[in-house]
Amino acid sequence: RTYYYVKDIQYLAHEPLLQKFRDFKVFLRKMKRAMGKDNRDQMQRLEENKPVYTLHHIVKERYPSFADALRDLDDALCMVFLFARLPQTNRVKARTVEMCKRLAHEFENYVVRARALRKVFLSIK
Repeated sequence: RTYYYVKDIQYLAHEPLLQKFRDFKVFLRKMKRAMGKDNRDQMQRLEENKPVYTLHHIVKERYPSFADALRDLDDALCMVFLFARLPQTNRVKARTVEMCKRLAHEFENYVVRARALRKVFLSIK
């Protein structure tokens, strides 16, 4: 069993992202209804007004300063370098692999140009 604090539930209930998810669920329901009726102009109108959400406020909440973001950069870099080495399959798209290769290469260039590494612990897995 998992127990939650009432304070945490009340905090999450006011999360703007939850409202966006609800809006998207309503959008999907309306789109499905329009597709069932083959109503093309309503489908186009719904597509133009499709709800969009961003995660900027969550990222800013998690990492209020640039230094905080840099502290957690190692996990993200491990994933980028991992995807850069993966072969293209039906699960891993070529575009994702290429983008990760580009990001890994850009990060390596940044480290070299900024002379950012002084004392390093290198782990090869």
